[in-house]
Amino acid sequence: MEELSNIGSVTVSKLITDQGKKPMFMFRGKKAVPEDSGWRIFSGLESDEYVNNAKNIGIYHVSHIIEIEPSIKNLLLKGIGSVFERKNENSEWYKVDDYELEDNFMVEHFLTEKWVIKINNLFEREKEENGDLLYTTGDKSVRIAIWNFEKSKKEFYQEQLKSIENRDTSKSPTFTNYEFSDSNILRIGYKIKEKNPFKEYHVIYGFSIIDKEFIQVALYFDYLEDESWAIETWKNITTIK
Repeated sequence: MEELSNIGSVTVSKLITDQGKKPMFMFRGKKAVPEDSGWRIFSGLESDEYVNNAKNIGIYHVSHIIEIEPSIKNLLLKGIGSVFERKNENSEWYKVDDYELEDNFMVEHFLTEKWVIKINNLFEREKEENGDLLYTTGDKSVRIAIWNFEKSKKEFYQEQLKSIENRDTSKSPTFTNYEFSDSNILRIGYKIKEKNPFKEYHVIYGFSIIDKEFIQVALYFDYLEDESWAIETWKNITTIK
């Protein structure tokens, strides 16, 4: 429950909290304020007029909505951009892929004078104390560090290749090695699993290398089916043309 308490408040229709209707549809958008989880939960019986009246919507601690409907507990840990519904009060929740969230579109962010990333606007961006950039939806994250050096990209590539080949795998085995180089950028990396007190997750550590500069990227994802997202996001870190 500790991890859930850290996600923030949930916004819920009062048809659920005050009139006893069951949650049937829920989605997680971008946060309205820092203490907001982004979750919006409805019974499915609300009209547009009802939803647009602020008096009909309440903001609650996650524990309150879990008491009302325990089946949503694990869903609340899903990331920004998640949408779920169910057919009736006793059926299983299922993921919805065709619901258009307002902020669901690709954007381009300039990282430096040389580098740019294309990423979904649903990702929240922050600059960490050490200068790294972090993009996250909660269950998917990208951490980016940019470095300068005096070597050619081929020299640095060979160094990183040897480092990956010789890394200590006793605590975190390498599951996959990656090579996505092209004529402009040399890309090399590997995938492992890591864990924190709450969960185990996948990580791709990668380097995108040009002459005298490289990007070190870490792509975190909770679910193996998001590996393709991680790879495409890595490839979407490119030089400015």
